[in-house]
Amino acid sequence: MKLVNDSDAMWELNMSYLCLAQRLLQSDRAIGMFRLGVSADVAAALAALSVKHMNDLASAGQLICALRPSRHGVISALTRATPPVDIVRLHTALALAGLALPDEAAS
Repeated sequence: MKLVNDSDAMWELNMSYLCLAQRLLQSDRAIGMFRLGVSADVAAALAALSVKHMNDLASAGQLICALRPSRHGVISALTRATPPVDIVRLHTALALAGLALPDEAAS
């Protein structure tokens, strides 16, 4: 028995992502853009979304965020046994910073 259907789970994930994105961008736009892996144009669009538009996007039936480390090697490297947590955070930030933004990859 499924407790939550896929549509509800997608809506919840999408809304969580949009709320987090807005909070990160309002707190510090540059750091928010880096953490989200979005361009200035996408950041501006996310920051400007109303609650109604966020709900509409969340209800689209598709995930609106993507797992950035899409290569197996990156995920594998980030999840192996490593030294202290501070080094893990730094390594994660460096690995994600090296990935091209979706808009840049298409260019």
